[in-house]
Amino acid sequence: PQARRFIEQFADQWLDLQALERVAVNPQFYPDFNDRNKIAMREESQAFFSEILYNKLSALNFIDSDFTMLNERLAKHYGIEGVTGNAMQKVPLLPEHRRGGVITHGSMLVGNSTGEDSHPIDRAVWILERLLDDPPSPPPANVPTVDPETPGFAKLSLKEQLAVHRQDQACINCHLKIDPWGIPLEHYDATGLYRDEAIRLVAKKKGRSRVIQETAPIDAFDVMPDGHEIDGVEELKAYLLSEKKDQFAQAMVSKLTTYALGRSLEFTDKPAIEKLTKDFKRHDYRLDVLIESIVRSKLFLTR
Repeated sequence: PQARRFIEQFADQWLDLQALERVAVNPQFYPDFNDRNKIAMREESQAFFSEILYNKLSALNFIDSDFTMLNERLAKHYGIEGVTGNAMQKVPLLPEHRRGGVITHGSMLVGNSTGEDSHPIDRAVWILERLLDDPPSPPPANVPTVDPETPGFAKLSLKEQLAVHRQDQACINCHLKIDPWGIPLEHYDATGLYRDEAIRLVAKKKGRSRVIQETAPIDAFDVMPDGHEIDGVEELKAYLLSEKKDQFAQAMVSKLTTYALGRSLEFTDKPAIEKLTKDFKRHDYRLDVLIESIVRSKLFLTR
């Protein structure tokens, strides 16, 4: 029971699974979405962490994996066949499922949406903060909002809408560093499902006021600050594994050590974190080894 409680509490904290409750999915956009899916999405991420820990799998599965944990309800939502029952179970993934790793979990995609559309900025900040331990600075107080009154705004892709926003000099520098982490996830809507077009509900005031549904194109291409071109989630995951693996490893170590110590890390903790990270990588990114290393460390024993 204590181990199970650790898994639930740490996964909730690390992956910000409570975000699911902060987002209300708009039934005007998604009439078939059932709020009970949110419970299953939270359980998917918790069970995924448990599977990696208990079966001594590489933590790199958090970035990309060939399996996930589903029950019948969530599998039907994702469009994955052959899953029955209420219990979470390990399900192999095929390329056509367009899943794998926590950035394609419903908990992340729904929790970092507006409830009507994706939110590439929130999704980008989630990746930077949760997977890389490198959150961007908070925006300045005078940052202008995206202006929906721009002519033809509803028919623009979200990337194009952000480009309009970036025309303000106060916004451009931060967005060039943040946007490329979220734009590759644009194919996933506010319910975590893959899409080729985005839904827009537009108010028309010709004669009697009414709302009509329009669609906007999806553009999932962007360029990382280091010049790497990324088009879609698969290339984003490949980039994380090829270019950011060491940073992810240290982030994982830092997150678990912070949880174990019950305090924020300090500058004087850096040598210990680096040693723990080196051992973590040497043991094939196994969480069970990392946890044992943390509780045997001087940091933990003298906390």
